Amino acid sequence: MPSLEPSAEKAFLIKVAKQQILEKLQLSERPNITHPISRVAVANALRRLDMSKSGTDGRTPIWENAESDEQGYEIISFAETESSGKLKFQFSHTKGQNMQIHQAQLWLHLKTHQNITLQVYQEGHQLGEQQMETKGWHTFSLTSAMQSLFEREEKALYLELQCKDCHPRGISSLTTHTGSAHQPFLVVKAKIRDPGHRVTKRSLNCDQNSSVCCRKDYYVSFRDIGWNDWIFKPDGYQINYCMGECPVHLAGAPGMAASFHTTVFNLVKANNIQTAGRSCCVPTQRRALSLLYFDPNSNLNKKEIPDMVVDACGCS
Repeated sequence: MPSLEPSAEKAFLIKVAKQQILEKLQLSERPNITHPISRVAVANALRRLDMSKSGTDGRTPIWENAESDEQGYEIISFAETESSGKLKFQFSHTKGQNMQIHQAQLWLHLKTHQNITLQVYQEGHQLGEQQMETKGWHTFSLTSAMQSLFEREEKALYLELQCKDCHPRGISSLTTHTGSAHQPFLVVKAKIRDPGHRVTKRSLNCDQNSSVCCRKDYYVSFRDIGWNDWIFKPDGYQINYCMGECPVHLAGAPGMAASFHTTVFNLVKANNIQTAGRSCCVPTQRRALSLLYFDPNSNLNKKEIPDMVVDACGCS
């Protein structure tokens, strides 16, 4: 097909980029954030998680990139404080999605140096207990509780905090109210298994005079399309695509053929044997797009969306 005019190409690619991202995130429209989380609270949470990466306690960093053969799912959910004092965390679920929880941690902030023993309950069942002495952030593991929640496809987690054998004001030493710079948050790291085989292919980059199969690069800025209010990172989407012709001598070349079948197919054509069909320029290698964004529940999510960025093109 002929090349589009620059303005038409821009409008078309922006439309495609929006459709791809919303479809991959399983959203019908861009989230309307009605209860934005304090920027200070977000910064504190991310800073705390970055610090846990470089810690020496032997824990696996929780805010890290997903492996190449899995779709990563990471979320920071900030607590809403109920009138009963319980902490409420809301989640969105995809029906039938097989999600394996690798790690879930509740983060609570102790305002003063105070020796207390804190217990975390869910519906009367104790999930954890920890002695807290030093001022600052403390964590509770909730991995099994979160796995059960996702398996039951429930949309909210309610937690009750109790102070064991301590002064009645012990709980008040915790920063638990909504809107605080030290608002409690829950970090969940999960994987959605999606095994696949990735083969490295070499590819030509398009220039003004390209006519054979090549990769054309195009960058969509989230700020330019007004999406930077709900997508934190990255700043944009590299929406590359493949274009150009696949003559027989190129379509069967090592590294340019999309598969062994393509190589055989084009050798047959080169020997003038009648065949139906022709080679087309298609993506031969893709990589994931890592997004850090707010969902409609004002939870900060990190997802590795597979097969979003075209790295190489070849002849099918």
